[in-house]
Amino acid sequence: MRIVFTVILFLSIVFGFGQENTALKEDAKLIKENATEENSKTEYNQIFTSVDVHAQPTFGMNSFRQYIASSFRLPEVDTTTIGRVITKFTVCEDGSICDIQVVNESPAGLGLGEETKRILNVYGNWKPAFLNNKAVNSYYTLPIAIEITPAEISEPMNNENNSTPIKDKNEKNSFHILSTDFSSY
Repeated sequence: MRIVFTVILFLSIVFGFGQENTALKEDAKLIKENATEENSKTEYNQIFTSVDVHAQPTFGMNSFRQYIASSFRLPEVDTTTIGRVITKFTVCEDGSICDIQVVNESPAGLGLGEETKRILNVYGNWKPAFLNNKAVNSYYTLPIAIEITPAEISEPMNNENNSTPIKDKNEKNSFHILSTDFSSY
């Protein structure tokens, strides 16, 4: 009985591996061809997170930082404050910016997120991202850290109670950009 079982096992292995699996080879070939066709027909209407060339401001990041520094409307603060805003938006294939979202804003209540949205809307088009040498829609995350200092207080005293200095209306809060580098976030 043992010999019969061994012979049957041996014959099934020999015949099983000895047959040509043309059907399986043809199926594998069709799957590979379909995968290649799907890869070559990439749907470029989607929004990409991984691209060959990332989107960037039209005149470069340094110019963009200078634009932010000169255009950002600051809130009034009593003490030196470090504000952080992280925005995520879409740079469309034509370079326009849309779907701006404030991901994080601290401290809350100063309006830094809304001001960042305004700055991005006013700035204009960016250089779009590229994938396979074609301009595509892509996500972009932009963190901004700003140190805001209180406005200088002028010397004249308030005549009503002679104790509180009055701010000169021409004085503005000052600030400088600490970072717009998203690699640290």
